Amino acid sequence: MSKIMHLARLSTLALRQRRAHLVRSFHLPPNIIHASLIERFMQCGKPNCHCHNSATKHGPFFYLSRCFAKGQMQSLLLKTPDQIQQARDALRAYAQVQQRLDQISQINHELLRRGESLQP
Repeated sequence: MSKIMHLARLSTLALRQRRAHLVRSFHLPPNIIHASLIERFMQCGKPNCHCHNSATKHGPFFYLSRCFAKGQMQSLLLKTPDQIQQARDALRAYAQVQQRLDQISQINHELLRRGESLQP
């Protein structure tokens, strides 16, 4: 059963209670990042290196990549395993915040569909 169908079956009071619970539990962690973690393998510039003649490339190299307005990209090379783990944790934290926002948005959509106010 989809989440939208599930919400349609709940009472307005239950929807408001669920939304209030989500809002109360909404603590923004300080370590959130909206970006992508990219893993790359590369060829070097040395013509006699093994990376030119085999499937084995240098790497992995990890980059944190963000997109700005007008399609501009910014990439940051993560140089240590600690930086890579911090980036993974921050991306996971962002995904959790985004999931809670999506749940609140779905509840608000259902309330408006019913003609209800979004005010608590």
